[in-house]
Amino acid sequence: MPLRLTPLEALLSRFNILPTPLFDTPLAPGIAKMLVTACELGLFDSLSQRRQSAEELAESLHCHPQGLKLLLNLLVSAGYLRERRGLYANSRMSQRWLTSDSPVSIAPYVVHSPDIVNIWEHVDEVIRTNSQAMRMPYEEGASSPEMKAMLARHYAGLASLATALGSEIIRHIRLPQGSTRLLDVGGSHAAYSALFCRKYPDLQATILDIEPGLEAGARTAKHMHLEERMNFVCGDIVKDDFSTLFADPFDVALYFHIAHLLQPELNQAILRKVVQTLRPGGILVFVDQVTDQTHGSRLASLMVQFMALTMTTCGGTCYPFASVKAWLEEAGMHQVSSYRLLTPGASLITAVKQ
Repeated sequence: MPLRLTPLEALLSRFNILPTPLFDTPLAPGIAKMLVTACELGLFDSLSQRRQSAEELAESLHCHPQGLKLLLNLLVSAGYLRERRGLYANSRMSQRWLTSDSPVSIAPYVVHSPDIVNIWEHVDEVIRTNSQAMRMPYEEGASSPEMKAMLARHYAGLASLATALGSEIIRHIRLPQGSTRLLDVGGSHAAYSALFCRKYPDLQATILDIEPGLEAGARTAKHMHLEERMNFVCGDIVKDDFSTLFADPFDVALYFHIAHLLQPELNQAILRKVVQTLRPGGILVFVDQVTDQTHGSRLASLMVQFMALTMTTCGGTCYPFASVKAWLEEAGMHQVSSYRLLTPGASLITAVKQ
């Protein structure tokens, strides 16, 4: 965690002696900005192989040595770097989560995070009116260079997060015996489909999404050498008739991180279409932030409530388990079960087609 309090500082904070709001403003946003800057510079990758001095790093990263040293020392205090005798190295945390040669790097999501922060500029309007204040980027079209760059950050960030954290989800899921066909609804970056294909060698994945998302998915398929096992279908999950898009039934369908983007009636309608594509006995796997599935975790609760408020700004929100269960049962599913994940804020729900 970026704010590393000593035991004494933690105790003083707990007893309300320290001004704890100062930890959240401006310290936490300031550390976040410095972390994004370090990822954009490629700082953690530069330190991935060996320790370096501020002067060496400044030369390779094209920075002023004194200016860079200010950033380096802040990252040391925040726990992202270590310093000894004038040489800097990644902490174990940074080496695992922020270097491109790590299989679980979330650096692309960190680089994408300012786009999420920008959504919060509209939060005061949401709080006053409880109404949508802006549209999601992919609803605006991708014609301008700025929008293309934003969407590239968006999908790269989501792909890195899915790759880093998705293995826990895959471990919980047992596909029906003989499963060969998977539908990934709104799967865009296709990282979850790729993880399933790696675990199940006979599985073929079909990813349904809009064009900018599928471009990201094609990059994932190429990167993971799964081009021959992943099929991409361009479509609108809200408007399109799935029965005309897919002739043969699927064994499993993924509805991952879609529900929070949409109002209840749209989720219900889309899930009805998804279930129609499944064969009897096929399973639907639902992953999202579910408001009453935080299991007493303060971190999970904070992440879910952040998502609920953020997505209300864009026309969606987060839902309780009872709502999700009702949608699935109305669509023709049974054996609806939820599973606790270690990943904070994410909930896994499965259901079987009758």
